[in-house]
Amino acid sequence: MRNLIFIFLSIVMFGCNDQKSTTSNAADVNKQDTTTADLPPGNIQEERDAVQTEKEQPRIAAVLDGRYHKIENGKATADCNCNCIEINFDAPTEWCIDKDKLYITARTQKTGDNTADVFFVSANREIKPDRKMPWDDFDTNTPVANLTFTPDGGVELDWLGFAVDGEVATDYALYGKKTLEGTYKKE
Repeated sequence: MRNLIFIFLSIVMFGCNDQKSTTSNAADVNKQDTTTADLPPGNIQEERDAVQTEKEQPRIAAVLDGRYHKIENGKATADCNCNCIEINFDAPTEWCIDKDKLYITARTQKTGDNTADVFFVSANREIKPDRKMPWDDFDTNTPVANLTFTPDGGVELDWLGFAVDGEVATDYALYGKKTLEGTYKKE
């Protein structure tokens, strides 16, 4: 008799568990069948807007990447020998510091919606320099220049100079200032 009661109770318990899982599965299926009319419209629209914004909005940096020609006498220069800058937020580029003499590798980093900083990475080419440059002493995490992007698609470059221990190296401050400082127009 005991065995019979045990078997009966076991069947009832397992049957209830199966019924619970069937009921919960049916509830899950019913949840999946819910139409958008049953959900609050504000939430759906916000989610759609968020997804569309992510897909449609271009990277700001990608829009600003490119070659810029220096403006002299109201016109963009035709040649790029020390009259152009290359802005790339993903990789360092070559910058002319002193025409036909000094070139550096620099990286550009966004600092705001329309601003960026330029950082010295390394000496790239040194051809008959006027004086020996202490490249190894220059900071690589202190900006050498500030960029301000203008609504017309140009950029203003303010040369700060090379720094040593966070302070401008005054002996080398003019390198880059005459050559780079000014207004540029995107190619």
